[in-house]
Amino acid sequence: MPHPNTANNTLLGSRELRFHNRQESSYPNLMRFCLDFKFKVLQLLFSAPNTEAAPVKVVVLTRADYNGDPSSAITPAFADLNQLERYVTDNQVDILHDYLFGVDELAEASEAG
Repeated sequence: MPHPNTANNTLLGSRELRFHNRQESSYPNLMRFCLDFKFKVLQLLFSAPNTEAAPVKVVVLTRADYNGDPSSAITPAFADLNQLERYVTDNQVDILHDYLFGVDELAEASEAG
């Protein structure tokens, strides 16, 4: 289940979660996307909606050229890696199609045709 909308919260920081060993990965699809294609798994830290609460941590899949804009993430934000792995497993064909053939190119082709 995607994490509640973080669009109205301030991005405090991010860090890349790396996968180094193919044999020991608990998240095989995330590992494959990061090692075989140009994707990153990022953990984003957002300010809490309530100033007294702890910051909100979410994980997303992005392209390797991620520019710091959370809205450019390929996947919705999830609370943990298990949820993100499940989403990527269920949607890997669509994710790779958009990566390999480009979303913009498909939109332009359908408008021209």
